Amino acid sequence: MNSNSENHDCPDDSSGAGREPHQGRAPVRVLVVDDSLPSADALSAYLQAGGMSVRTVYHGSDALREAKAWIPDCIVLDVAMPGLSGIGVATALRRIEATGKIPLLAFTAFDTADYVREMKEAGFDAICRKPAELRHLEGMIFRLLRNEAANGSATVQSRTALAPTDPGENPADRP
Repeated sequence: MNSNSENHDCPDDSSGAGREPHQGRAPVRVLVVDDSLPSADALSAYLQAGGMSVRTVYHGSDALREAKAWIPDCIVLDVAMPGLSGIGVATALRRIEATGKIPLLAFTAFDTADYVREMKEAGFDAICRKPAELRHLEGMIFRLLRNEAANGSATVQSRTALAPTDPGENPADRP
């Protein structure tokens, strides 16, 4: 990861037309790690509906095990988790040869200068602030896979909560 920081905002594409096609290619493999089950499950379902292959874990130690066993193309990682935090997971993943180059997307509500610095030092390639519109987070994944955040940490601001406030609400249907 480079020390220069560049901020990127995701395009506001409410049509869903910005979703990457997977014609003739293996699906993008994404590991979602979040101790909030509703957030993790909503994000995973959205990414799967877009054609990605997704695995979901809810603890930092499980993230390390799953990342080493499955070797995803990208990891979306909550930062504030009990036990092994996202910072600890990122630091450990960067030290393991098999996982050291996997793009890491921090998915967090913490965006103070100190936290951002700590996330960069831990090896995150981009930061997406919670709450996030799912299509924006998905766009960041594709940009990371295309190395568009290669000059440092990308950050996107969001307007819509990931976890539904109503158990029957589908976050992908939000405006």
